[in-house]
Amino acid sequence: MTTVPAAPARPAHATSSGGFWRRHAALLLPAGERVPGVDLARGLAILGMFAAHVGVTSDDFSTGDGWLSLVHGRSSILFAVIAGVSLALVSGRRAPLSGVPALQARTRILVRAVLLLALAGLLDLLGTPVALILGFYAAYFVLALPFLRWAPRRLFGLALVIAVVGPVLVHWLPEVLLRAELTLPVDGSGALTDFLLTGHYPALVWMAYVLVGLGVGRLDLSSQRLQVRLLGGGAAAALGAYLLSALFTGTTLTQVLAGSGRAALIQQSAVDASGLYQPEPLPWTAPLPTSDYLWLAGPHTDTTLEVLGSGGFALAVLGLCLLLGSRRPVLRVLAPLAAVGSMALTVYCLQIVAIRVWEEPLMAGTGNGELLVLVVASLVLATVWRWSFGRGPLERFMGWVAGRAASVSSGVAPDGASPTRRDVVPTAPPTSSGDVQSGA
Repeated sequence: MTTVPAAPARPAHATSSGGFWRRHAALLLPAGERVPGVDLARGLAILGMFAAHVGVTSDDFSTGDGWLSLVHGRSSILFAVIAGVSLALVSGRRAPLSGVPALQARTRILVRAVLLLALAGLLDLLGTPVALILGFYAAYFVLALPFLRWAPRRLFGLALVIAVVGPVLVHWLPEVLLRAELTLPVDGSGALTDFLLTGHYPALVWMAYVLVGLGVGRLDLSSQRLQVRLLGGGAAAALGAYLLSALFTGTTLTQVLAGSGRAALIQQSAVDASGLYQPEPLPWTAPLPTSDYLWLAGPHTDTTLEVLGSGGFALAVLGLCLLLGSRRPVLRVLAPLAAVGSMALTVYCLQIVAIRVWEEPLMAGTGNGELLVLVVASLVLATVWRWSFGRGPLERFMGWVAGRAASVSSGVAPDGASPTRRDVVPTAPPTSSGDVQSGA
């Protein structure tokens, strides 16, 4: 009988060192139940917001600055769609939670919404020229709660209704209220009208993006067929909406995309006819903003065609990211982008702080060198943090607070009765791939 000599034992320091490097390298890639493609899409949305805030763009699509203008409006819309996907992931994925787990998930979402609103208030104190979206995201989370158990088809149907009706209300209802001598409050009591109707990201339009994302999140995100459909269908919807806008407004496709030329004139005409931008409310005899505005599809127009166009664009980007995220070698290369997406709230807030500290060089630059520095710094810092610690600091804090709030004690029985096996409820499970961040 031949005895095979045992392999020499590896030195303890080598084993521990190798384990350390492997363990931390694994932190760079989405683990457990995280969906890699969602992290990639969220990372693109965050970097797109950077470009929208500090980038130098133009309406000349023969230059790089012209193509960079695509980030305006579309980055925040992509973020809103991913917010809906994340809500689906934390509330049961393809099978919505029920009973106590559903109550715990809703509690976590509510607590995160409160924390986001508080964080938005703190960031607002910095006085940056950035239109903060975190407070609106908090409102979207709360408004989405009644629909968490809806099937995808119902969610898509409601999103379509909002996409058609919401822009009309946002366009004309404020004018009707003002001319009826009603007041649109601007203090804390006006939060409802601001979040729903008159704010920079009105929920009467933007909930369409969240509900579409929620519906997509209820589907099988690992299905390549779904990924291809999102990519192709989203791109087709975007192109169709933008072409319709160009046709009905008499503009070119590039003017539609950039909101320039005749599209900008139509938008300015709507502003001039709006009492929201006048020192005194306009009389009923003054003409209302024309319906020409509703055929625009440019950034931040909040029209039906923008919802279809930029919403389709967001779905196409999500589909592409899901396809790329399903390929391990590609995901390793894109690990820094996924790292930014995994700690979107932290990176977003750091960006606002950076703009506050270095506002003049960042906002007054004539080129995009400053933007490049900000993007590279974000990729490096997010990668180093994720490699070292895993979850982002703000994400970890919000997850801890929300988890504590959603935990249920197993030692307290209802009505003072003795605890039984039916009374024992596990504490809230840790948040998985869809941890709700700043709309993530």
